[in-house]
Amino acid sequence: TWELRKMRKIIKKKLTFALLFNGFSMKCPILPCFLLAVALLSASCNKDVITYAEQLEAQQKSISKFIDNNGFLVIDSIPSNVPWEDNEGRKMFYLSKSGLYLHVVDTGRQAGKTVNNTLVCVRYTECSMEGDTTYSNMDYATDPIEIYFNTVSTGTGSSTYYWGDCKAWHEPLNYVGDLGHVMIIAPASVGMPYYSAGNRMLARYYDLRYTFWK
Repeated sequence: TWELRKMRKIIKKKLTFALLFNGFSMKCPILPCFLLAVALLSASCNKDVITYAEQLEAQQKSISKFIDNNGFLVIDSIPSNVPWEDNEGRKMFYLSKSGLYLHVVDTGRQAGKTVNNTLVCVRYTECSMEGDTTYSNMDYATDPIEIYFNTVSTGTGSSTYYWGDCKAWHEPLNYVGDLGHVMIIAPASVGMPYYSAGNRMLARYYDLRYTFWK
């Protein structure tokens, strides 16, 4: 029948290809080894690739662990008392829509009335989610970082960009003013650009103090 003849042709082609490949492999025995090496390398590379979802999951686990280790509380509404603490003195961090965790220590002057492009001097301490201090200019031996409220610096030639500027530093100024003091946990999505570069997403903790330029 026609179906039988078609099946015989397919089997003949497969047998011919198998014989040719086997003959070529005998003449060039390195080929099978090469193909095996390529396959193994490909599998190894795939194991090393971390997906975006996996990066986010790892980051969230590090944030949750940091919060637990420090006895912080996460809340979904703005407290009426300052500093933001519960009756037992535990620091309360408001989780904003942007993903920022914010704790207000002192609202300072004219809280929440900061005008766009106000020049603000920032002194801060930065810590990893493991609790290690990675940078601080709190000792006044170094100059503060200057930011313009609601204008995040992205210029690579800017010293502000080099040392730091991110959305996470601007958002608290919606709740505090001149001489305001806050603590934040900034996920990579609102943090410094270099903490979301490459195959990683790193959250950072900041102790921030704002002084308006006069």
